[in-house]
Amino acid sequence: MDGDKTGHGGAHMMLVAELRKAMAGHPRIAKQGDLARAAGISPATVSNVFTMTKVPSGETLGLLAHALDITGPALAELRRLRDRADQRTRRLNDYLVAAQRAARDHPYPGVLAGTTPPLTTIYLTQQAHIGSDDSEANPVSRGPAASSLPAEEVLADTHTCVVLAGPGGGKSSLLRTCLATEVERWIQGRGKQTVPVLISAAALADRPLAQALSEAASTDLASYGLLDELPPAFFATVPQPEVGWLVLVDGLDEVTDPATRQRILRTLAAIATGEHASLYRFVVATRPLPPDELRTLGSGVPHYYLQPFTLSDVEHVAHSWFRMLQLADPRSAAKRFVEAVYRTRLDDLARVPLMTSMLCQLYAAAPDQPLPVGRSHIYEAFIALLYQRQYTSRPSTVSSTTHAGLARYGPGALDRAEYTMDHLPELITRLAAERHSGSALPTITLMESQPEAQRPPRVPIESWRAFLHMSLCSSGLLTDRAGELVFLHQTLLEYLAARHATRNARAAARALRQIFHRPARYWLFSDAPGVRRRWWGSRYWKPPEEEASDVGFLIDASQQHNPDACTRYLARLASSRAGLRGCEFIAEQALLGTHLPRNVIGSAADLCVALASDPAFHYNSPLSLWDDWAYASLSSISPEITRHSRVKAAEVLAQLGDSRAADVLFALATDPSLDGLSQVEAARALSDLDAPRAADLLRSLATTSIRGWSRVRAARGLCDLGDPRAADLLHSLALASGMSLSGEDRLNAARALSDLDAPRAADLLYSLASSPARIDRVQAARILTALSDPRGFDLAYSLAADPTYQRRVPPARLLAELGDPRGADLLHSLATDPALKIEARIEAAEALADLQDPRAHELLYSLAIDPAAATESVFGVGAAACAAQALAKAGDHRGTDLLYSLATEPTAHNRVHAAYALADLGDPRGRDLLCSLAMDATIDDSGRTYMASALIELGDPRADDVLYSQATDPAFKSAKMAAELLAERRDPRAASVSVRFVWVHRLLRAVCRRLTERARAR
Repeated sequence: MDGDKTGHGGAHMMLVAELRKAMAGHPRIAKQGDLARAAGISPATVSNVFTMTKVPSGETLGLLAHALDITGPALAELRRLRDRADQRTRRLNDYLVAAQRAARDHPYPGVLAGTTPPLTTIYLTQQAHIGSDDSEANPVSRGPAASSLPAEEVLADTHTCVVLAGPGGGKSSLLRTCLATEVERWIQGRGKQTVPVLISAAALADRPLAQALSEAASTDLASYGLLDELPPAFFATVPQPEVGWLVLVDGLDEVTDPATRQRILRTLAAIATGEHASLYRFVVATRPLPPDELRTLGSGVPHYYLQPFTLSDVEHVAHSWFRMLQLADPRSAAKRFVEAVYRTRLDDLARVPLMTSMLCQLYAAAPDQPLPVGRSHIYEAFIALLYQRQYTSRPSTVSSTTHAGLARYGPGALDRAEYTMDHLPELITRLAAERHSGSALPTITLMESQPEAQRPPRVPIESWRAFLHMSLCSSGLLTDRAGELVFLHQTLLEYLAARHATRNARAAARALRQIFHRPARYWLFSDAPGVRRRWWGSRYWKPPEEEASDVGFLIDASQQHNPDACTRYLARLASSRAGLRGCEFIAEQALLGTHLPRNVIGSAADLCVALASDPAFHYNSPLSLWDDWAYASLSSISPEITRHSRVKAAEVLAQLGDSRAADVLFALATDPSLDGLSQVEAARALSDLDAPRAADLLRSLATTSIRGWSRVRAARGLCDLGDPRAADLLHSLALASGMSLSGEDRLNAARALSDLDAPRAADLLYSLASSPARIDRVQAARILTALSDPRGFDLAYSLAADPTYQRRVPPARLLAELGDPRGADLLHSLATDPALKIEARIEAAEALADLQDPRAHELLYSLAIDPAAATESVFGVGAAACAAQALAKAGDHRGTDLLYSLATEPTAHNRVHAAYALADLGDPRGRDLLCSLAMDATIDDSGRTYMASALIELGDPRADDVLYSQATDPAFKSAKMAAELLAERRDPRAASVSVRFVWVHRLLRAVCRRLTERARAR
């Protein structure tokens, strides 16, 4: 009976008993009907509570307690019993307790077996800086920027974001530390807005979110005390009132198929902006990916780049490790460790968090031995130490084998188990190779297929699989995740896969050629900056397209058979036959810690000096044969085609560690022939090498007559250096007027000033927003509210209520998002104002829908069927289709019906978008419509091409047939594009189709040959 009372059923029974006791002693309430009337609730509700049919909600319990005059500690006890009785609360508590154990005990990479401390005891907070969605992460940027912030603050934000870092850069550790910290807070009763849940990106592929979270959490936590499965419904609703889920998505880059990654990102983006936006917040951790991929999450999603440790951080982490490993005088040992890091020139590599952990343990195991040099040697030494500890504890391994039930099958079974253990390193290496090549078979299945792991005849399958599972886990290289054995870290897999690919000299030669043999022809728009110009169509070399970390391990592993195995491949990439792209590859490998021949690094550095010093090196393509008109026209289309290439060459020189880099960058920063932005970027790059000289340059550039946005960027560079002149400089730029500084430039200067002097920036922003200056007043109001200045709210309201202001919806939306009740009312009035353009009304209704305002559905429906929407467009999209799509995203089925109607109506405006929107929402009718419309001759050719591309994006298998039909249609003007898409998808029919377009290539070659002849004749 006592045991029953401790469970959720017993808690419910005790809750009812306390209510009956209070009712019995109440002078005016004798029956349940009296209690219902006094509490103002229905008799059925009271009956459900007293018969234990339902656990009362918090609100119902409050009304009952008020009617029965229950207050103080007695009321607190009733609420405690209600929480224990409520099944959802019980499930949340079970989840939190299991997640806490998992966060504390779950193995993490870079730790030797038997020495695993809780991650939180050795974790050191990294800094993160925010970048745009097309920024490049620099894994070795030095010095804190003003825009840097502690990484934990990134996760404390309220919006979806992306966390990026290179291999071993601390992404997974950040997520696991966040999980441990937040779960601990919830258990202690200090939880805030979200409950964290960790999931791998691969687990999200092709599954509804709630189901994926249910499967992953239930499986991961089963071995940490979770008794019952967590159903999908648990993750499909709020964990507590006004509390959402913080979904920590790890390892997006480990999903190797780009199409699958895109589907995952589209799913997250749709949820983050749809009707469940308030229920989930996503943090996606990944290595840097192509910018176009991450834009799928949305242009407003911030990207945070984790910064490597400083050397003082390395010493701090080393002290934590050595104290945990019980070294004598850990502080002195940490100082000696940092000195050893300097001696072996590992100071850059040691700043990568995973490398720090591995090096600390290698040093602790042999303090008198020199540290291994280079990344691969570190992995080699670390894995060797793992296996050494495993083999020195072989008696315990035999004991484990016995416990696994093999001893009963005789000495032959034990001998076979020992044979398998002896070959375990080789087996794990093969397993890594299979995983790296894309095999999705279960780990144990792959192991069983190897001769060294064959099951003895008398041993049952399950017993042998249990032994294999135990053996792999004991290696310290793999762990159980969601019921499947996976490598503890992606780089461990990459290292072992490279070892397998270079297992002998012939295999190494084959692997190197496959990776490095990438010849290309030099044509009009070739992306080949710095390639020596010979003639059109001449051959040059492109760097490997595989992941840089993979290639680095392969380069190192190939040298174990022949030290010069890859020298010729690297040498041609460090020459004018590969240009700047080849030098960038060499620099990236050097930063990763790959062993590169000195002559290769020297050749790459010499080429970078030559390119950076060459005034003729202006363009990123052979367009240098053309005149400045071609450059000016094309640089406005592609920012890659700029004179900035000289600065890029100098930055690569700095990454190569060449002593000439500082002088070359200084020369570029003071070169008047360069545009202002290039000068500023050169000065900012110089700040990593020579801060005093860079500061003076940036100060000078910020006060010259170069373009305004370049002046602001120079001032921000000065701010990043912590120069005291930066604040006054930014203030003067924000106040400047005239042609040199636009309103946006002045606003950016004020925003940068807010990092240094918030009160002065707030006054400045309000002054700018109130002046006749042409600035984005909504953005000014947003920054003011972020600074907690009440004038921001008043400014936003005045803009939204001003009938003469053309962009009234954004300030109204800003107010609503900030919780000002005036915002939603303003949006409603704008959406119903017939004097406004239809696009503004739809925008206002969409904003209401995003805010989950109940009025939004009818507004969107009425706008979708408005006759004006049938002919108007919103940013090139039919207005009716736009409103219908927003209605469908808000969860109203009428939206999908309207989209289908629009897509099937021959006279409907923009049928193409309606069909795509329907397919993107997951309605199966959408894909069928895309197929039929892509073949409809009444649709314009660009629309039909868009349909075919949409089918590819959605992963529809009919896309190839549609492309083939378009490519073979004589009347289809975009047939060549369809043929190219078909070839990209490696469809065997592409070769026969492409023959039709050979004359185009012949004509292009003839034109290029003529251009070359003219250029030589000059």
